[in-house]
Amino acid sequence: MSKINESEVDSLQTLAELISEVMGSPVTIEDEAHRLLAYSMHDPNTDPARIATIIGRRVPEHVQRALYESGAMQRLQDSAEPQHIEQLSEVGLSRRMAISVRHYDEIVGYIWLLEYDGSYTDEQLEQFRQGARIAAGQIMQQQRRQQHIDLLRRLLSGRFQSEQEAAQQARESGVELPAHHYVLLLEHDHQPDMSGWSERIVQAANEFAIRVTLHMQEPSRIVMLCGFGIAAIQARNANSDPVALIRSMITRARELLPQHEELYMAAGEQVGSALHIQRSYRQARELVLLHRQLPETRTIHYYPEAGFYRYLPAMHREAEQFPVTWGPLDRLAAYDQEHNSNLLQTLAVFLDLDSDTKRAATQLHVHSNTLNYRLKRITEVGGIDLTSMSEKVTLYLELKLLWFDSSG
Repeated sequence: MSKINESEVDSLQTLAELISEVMGSPVTIEDEAHRLLAYSMHDPNTDPARIATIIGRRVPEHVQRALYESGAMQRLQDSAEPQHIEQLSEVGLSRRMAISVRHYDEIVGYIWLLEYDGSYTDEQLEQFRQGARIAAGQIMQQQRRQQHIDLLRRLLSGRFQSEQEAAQQARESGVELPAHHYVLLLEHDHQPDMSGWSERIVQAANEFAIRVTLHMQEPSRIVMLCGFGIAAIQARNANSDPVALIRSMITRARELLPQHEELYMAAGEQVGSALHIQRSYRQARELVLLHRQLPETRTIHYYPEAGFYRYLPAMHREAEQFPVTWGPLDRLAAYDQEHNSNLLQTLAVFLDLDSDTKRAATQLHVHSNTLNYRLKRITEVGGIDLTSMSEKVTLYLELKLLWFDSSG
């Protein structure tokens, strides 16, 4: 007979399948509020109550009521031993055997078996008890994970009113918030399954004395709250500063992760207050947006190092609210369209290369005389003074905003 070994159980779903194999019956595992946590594969002889539980992800109210009124639930709550539950045909419930799942003296769930002939060996019953013991640990782990996710969501959304409130919920969740935090965000356009990625990022963090305090994984997305103390930094390398460690950790994480062109990784700034974690998260999101809109920014992984690019989303919102029409770039774009020229591209390359005509001509694959002619036309058509630093800075930012807007 198969046995249930705790080392083989990596989830409640795995446990449900193992118990079903050992007992030869369909299994459901519920929490203490009768919400479905896991179930074994369907059996052709399953009953309506089990089907409704699986579809609705919890035991239907009328079935719960019938179980309590029959005294079955009272027996389960009074004893840690398996209990036989008689058929309740009026609610579509066939004969069951069930056991309460206990964490010390607290009931944290129940395991239910469809009981076909009521004959189980002593060894099977002991394995059923073993399954309940393992389920207790799995349910507590699941509850802790959910507490951690709830805490992280509250921190990211800024729903704490004070440091004390945040610290109290962290303590209740068994989490010690570090003195300094930052949010690390990973997104991938076409990779919904990121199984194992979190572990690789934690490995990279450990190499640089950075602790991943909380994390949650969603389809195509991982959010991590990372932190460290100055003592840990100094113990590793007296010459290292927090920003250098963050940069190095992200570089290492990218080495450990599968190489994907559409993988975006960004960290918000380091903050010293739990109430400012929301700001770090927003910054990480803004940097991922820049990565998507402007590929040239994808080598920037730490928000404070994004320079003027940090202001483009705000400039974009401002330009949408207060649009300026027929400016220099509009005039150049209209001229290009009418004459099939490329003055706008020429200006972008010229400004990108710090007004270096030799390098600009090389990148545009034109003779220097051709470039000088184009620059003259740019000043005439656009009404632009290319000797004015303020005008060049303005045009440079507006060109970046133009590419940001068009790529979005």
